[in-house]
Amino acid sequence: MIKKRIMKKSQRGIYIQDKELIDTLFNAGKNFKYLIDIENHKLVIVPSNTKTNNTISRRKYKGTIKPVIDIRSKEAINIFKSNYLELKIDKNKITIEEYAKEKQLYCSKGETVKKTNRIIQLSKKTILDNLNLVVGNEQLSFLDSIGSINITASTNSSNINTTMLNSALSSSTLPLTVCSIFSGVGLMDKSFLNDFDIIFALDNDRAACETYEKNLGSHIIHEDISKASNNIPHATVLIGGSPCQGLSNSNRVSNYLDNPKNLLVREYIKSVKSSQPYIFVLENVPQIISAGKGKFLEKIKNELSDYEITSTVLNAVHFGVAQERRRAVIIGSKIGKINIFNPIKRFTNTVKNAFKGLTNKIANQLDYSKSKDIVKRRMSYIPMGGNVFDIPDQLRPRSTHSNSYVRLDLNRPSVTIVNPRKSVILHPTENRIISVRECARLQGIDDDFIFYGNLAEKQQQVCNSIPLPMFRYIAKIIKKHINQYNAAFR
Repeated sequence: MIKKRIMKKSQRGIYIQDKELIDTLFNAGKNFKYLIDIENHKLVIVPSNTKTNNTISRRKYKGTIKPVIDIRSKEAINIFKSNYLELKIDKNKITIEEYAKEKQLYCSKGETVKKTNRIIQLSKKTILDNLNLVVGNEQLSFLDSIGSINITASTNSSNINTTMLNSALSSSTLPLTVCSIFSGVGLMDKSFLNDFDIIFALDNDRAACETYEKNLGSHIIHEDISKASNNIPHATVLIGGSPCQGLSNSNRVSNYLDNPKNLLVREYIKSVKSSQPYIFVLENVPQIISAGKGKFLEKIKNELSDYEITSTVLNAVHFGVAQERRRAVIIGSKIGKINIFNPIKRFTNTVKNAFKGLTNKIANQLDYSKSKDIVKRRMSYIPMGGNVFDIPDQLRPRSTHSNSYVRLDLNRPSVTIVNPRKSVILHPTENRIISVRECARLQGIDDDFIFYGNLAEKQQQVCNSIPLPMFRYIAKIIKKHINQYNAAFR
């Protein structure tokens, strides 16, 4: 919590211009939205990365610009019955509720919370009556802000231990906010975007950041995770798909997290430890679960032992995606175990359905590698569903595997696409490599999501992406779990 103060209710609406807003995510010119809790007489304001009818105003303040929030809504102000309200400003939310005349617990009117070590005298009744005053979902949570504390009862009642305080802390409502690392072009972020606010994203690939920014917003930061893992902001959920190249067959029983090729998984773990989300989602290759007979996953669980961790391998084809693509999903939670169930199997989608309606006017459809004549000649020998071994010996390239020169079958899902150019993944009926848009269709990505950069960068971006419907499913599971958690304390 950054600040708490008392404000007088105005029939004109809610007007907030505290200078401390400069230190929050409420940036002048950006959008915000507010949630009205009629039953509890509470208003929660959160920044929004999506377009809303509410814009944060600006006002000059000592040579800089100060954010101002102005809500002129009778519906919002009429939920309050008392004349005085209590305003709490946090990094990523503002809470307004009716002022309880009981003794203020944590800071006096207008006082900014500062770090100090001290003893606080609290009665058990005071804590129980004021659970809603405790905000526990920020990095500057109560425990962080005052350091190590002892708590004793101010009456003759029994001592109040830290378990009771932690219980009070955990009762604060969690906002639907997400931080994203290893964000790539932002397809996992897009999966969460309908129900969550993405407050931070980070990736070290310039072209991927450009694609992210043009599709999802300017909050993406182009930076190496090794320079930023200790500075990831706090959100309720942290998501990311760290590259993990040290899990090939020859590496499955080696040094796991200490393997240099797996150091990005360690950076993900560092980011979780530093930002302390309530929930994290790690997406990766299936071998992250099975490597070393589960020892790699066990090391991850040991590193993040304060989370209840579940893991599974999902196949995109079960989510209506026209591609056989298996991905591991690891979810950790501090607010109760989150089980991941495979969905009821839908119809099996096909390449034919995925490519329906494609024209050259659709963005990225003409983005495909132009092949040399010798390569086109090889392609001409391959039937639908065939591969490199259908090419005559005298034309067949050296050092080939059955997953190269694969021609997609119109009546089946696609094979797993790693990179259409490198593996030479062929169009079902044309002697060419499939386009960036065709790859996107095979990931369940909408046509309005456009890839930027040179051709090689676009091809790598789309193949590094996740199957969109699969992670929309994950986002809904997590939203439901958070809502159930919040409802339990109303």
